[in-house]
Amino acid sequence: MTPLPPSPLLRQGLCLLTLIACSALPTVVTAHHSFALFDQTKMITVKGVVERFAWTNPHITIYLDTPGPPPQTFKIETGSVNALKRAGWSADSIKAGESAEVSFRPLKNGEPGGLLVEIKIGDVVLSGGG
Repeated sequence: MTPLPPSPLLRQGLCLLTLIACSALPTVVTAHHSFALFDQTKMITVKGVVERFAWTNPHITIYLDTPGPPPQTFKIETGSVNALKRAGWSADSIKAGESAEVSFRPLKNGEPGGLLVEIKIGDVVLSGGG
C-alpha cells in the first residue's frame, strides 16, 4: 500500500501558516530590543549603594539603593553580557555594598530605573554598553 500524497489544500495551508509565523518573528525581536521604555531626551544622575549586580542575559541589571528622600531602589538596565565583556566589564566589575554614582536615561513611566549611561565607583567609570 503506497501512502497518498498530501492534498494541495493541506500544503497551501501549511505554507500560509509558516509564512504568518515567520513574518511575526521580526516584530517580537524588535520589541524586545526597543528603547521606547526610556526617555532618551533626559539623563538623571543619582548616588547610592549597589544593592545587587545581576550579571545575566539578556541584560545585566544594577540595583542601586538611594537615601532619598524618599529612599528608593533604582533598577538600572545595561547591555548584554557579551556587549559589556567587549567594553571591558566582568562579573566582578561591580560589587554589592559599593558606593556608586549612576547616570541613566529614566523610564518613561516614572518608576525608579532606566537605561545606564555610565556608573562611577571611586575612580573607575564604566559605560552602559547598551
